[in-house]
Amino acid sequence: MVKQLKIHITGMGGQGIGATSRIISRAAQLAGNTVMTMETHGLAQRGGVVVSDLAIGFDPSESPICSDGESDVLIALEALESVRSLPRLKPDGIVIVNSTIYQPLTVRIANGQVQSPTMEQIVKELHRWTKNVVQVDAFNDSIELGLSQTMNVILLGALARNLSILPFSKEHIIESIRLNIPRKYHEVNLLAFEKGFNYEVV
Repeated sequence: MVKQLKIHITGMGGQGIGATSRIISRAAQLAGNTVMTMETHGLAQRGGVVVSDLAIGFDPSESPICSDGESDVLIALEALESVRSLPRLKPDGIVIVNSTIYQPLTVRIANGQVQSPTMEQIVKELHRWTKNVVQVDAFNDSIELGLSQTMNVILLGALARNLSILPFSKEHIIESIRLNIPRKYHEVNLLAFEKGFNYEVV
């Protein structure tokens, strides 16, 4: 029996939300699952919020949108966006969150009068919703690899490491990475995927 899974992906423009969605979608398809996606762009090229919803194993006539309380998995490439998207997550869902925080414009122009939440505060808020939180230092890991654009693939590795309910295998994700990313970047992205396996629920 095919497992049904809804995934909500959120982050800022330029962080690879679309690529993340495509890799997951193709991995699910390689495993024989139906996949529906819906992507929403804010001012993506100006660092606006981008979200993508995936519905795996559902009837194609149904909406892929993750309404409140419907998402099994929340993948956040930007830490503050993980909190904003929490209502989409089921109470027992899992959060894969990049520990990178991009300060909002209101914080940047406030000359210290407005403070951005710390990562510790963000994780505490996530834990109020679910005990299944995986905090990933994807930025520093990607810098070690020499390519900051691998942050999203590091989070995919963390997802695969911690989520036994995925209706596709690690091998399906690896094959999907090869199919979705230019050949010259295969090696570094496969290393990034393996780096994600260092992270567990905290």
